[in-house]
Amino acid sequence: MTSSTKNIESLLGGKILVISPKDTSTVVPLFCSVCEFPMKTIEDSIAFRKCGTCSHCDGRWTNDKRVSWSEGKFPDKSWDDWKEYITLRAIYAKLLITFK
Repeated sequence: MTSSTKNIESLLGGKILVISPKDTSTVVPLFCSVCEFPMKTIEDSIAFRKCGTCSHCDGRWTNDKRVSWSEGKFPDKSWDDWKEYITLRAIYAKLLITFK
């Protein structure tokens, strides 16, 4: 990233340096705007740039006739299949290793 493509900001008297891109259209958010789970993988980044969601939401909802990302039609949180989907997402999001 060259200096012409980034913003540099110094905070707390130079103790913190924040470097961010000037063009934020390619920045992937930390959380999916639909399911609100963390965006963690390269697949999530690709899906976000394609339809604005994580890869799980893209895979599950893109072919649902009730949903249209381009028209702003998102899954309704009152749908039974939405509730089932979120329950499964919560299970998949848990750590595989438990610490004692």
